[in-house]
Amino acid sequence: MIEPLTPHMLDDTMVASIGFFDGVHAAHQALIKRTITQAKSLGKVPVAITFDVHPKSVIFDLSFKYITPLEKKIALLKAYGIERVFVLTFDKAMSKLSAEAFMKEYLNGVHMLVCGFDFRFGHGGLGTPETLKSHGTFHVDVMEEMRFSSQKIGSTLIRELIQSGNMDEVRHQLGRYFSITGEVIHGEKKGRLIGYPTANIKLIDVITPKQGVYATMTQVGKTLYPSMTSVGHNPTLNASHPLSVESYLFDFDETIYGEVITTYFIQWLRGEKKFEAVADLIAQIDEDAIASQAILDPIKNALPSPLFVL
Repeated sequence: MIEPLTPHMLDDTMVASIGFFDGVHAAHQALIKRTITQAKSLGKVPVAITFDVHPKSVIFDLSFKYITPLEKKIALLKAYGIERVFVLTFDKAMSKLSAEAFMKEYLNGVHMLVCGFDFRFGHGGLGTPETLKSHGTFHVDVMEEMRFSSQKIGSTLIRELIQSGNMDEVRHQLGRYFSITGEVIHGEKKGRLIGYPTANIKLIDVITPKQGVYATMTQVGKTLYPSMTSVGHNPTLNASHPLSVESYLFDFDETIYGEVITTYFIQWLRGEKKFEAVADLIAQIDEDAIASQAILDPIKNALPSPLFVL
């Protein structure tokens, strides 16, 4: 459930982390952990403040694809221990609020704010952690930069890695496997004709990985199933189809149209290819299945794992 943040809503019972939190990646998780630690030591409630859309999408009228769309972001923040998530509706009016006006209207009353070293807010992004500290009505705890393999952990880099298909590096940056969650919708149903029926996820405002075939794990309800997933346009069977994310679940035979599932991307296997004959496509998918199961068997046998947040 989305809980809007309205003016003067925060109070002294709360320690709040604040940020956009796209991806809820490893650095965000460290920020959340610090928020919870501070709250526990002070006898306060750990909460988070975030935005409904990326500010750049409003300021520059951009279309934006998210690592974690809003509802998934809220679910992850709570899964990592945040008790309440307050959502600010970011619109043109809010983009024009000065840093001082933003603090006075939305942040006054909170006991402590926890933010990243690069947090920016207010008109023109002129508000900084130092601005928060100078306000004087709440305590401020600033999280230092986190790096992995000499690179700053951040949403921009993670988006680039996802689009390059580098799922191993993505896993390190996110602190878990990258996943896409969505409703299972009716597709062309051509997979069942070749012996590989797939679950087609409805894509809404989510970044998609590099086109190709992946070894994946797919969550239906609370159960994880080994799977293989195609991201692309199915050029052999239906070249005109819009981009789709379709998963074949091993040892699974249920009808799940209308259900919400999550597919976790473990490893990129190969690029998308148009085959001259359907028989060639089937032979390649047979090979993909063998390769996927070899990758996924050790993961399946090691469950449960913190790399999946169910």
